[in-house]
Amino acid sequence: MAKKKTEPTLEENLGRLEEIAGILDRGDVPLEEQLALYSEGMKVAGICRVYLESAELRISKLSGQGAEE
Repeated sequence: MAKKKTEPTLEENLGRLEEIAGILDRGDVPLEEQLALYSEGMKVAGICRVYLESAELRISKLSGQGAEE
């Protein structure tokens, strides 16, 4: 049976963002590759933002603050 592909964890996504930032900081890749990396970085950052917003909402609900809002 084939393994189900799982989504990267928050930590893996953050690691990828660091990797992309390092490559872009070096500035030794062609412009087209820089644009592709920037685009990927924005996508990964969006995934991280959604994850963190969801975690914040869950924490608020667990602590009872969600009922007050």
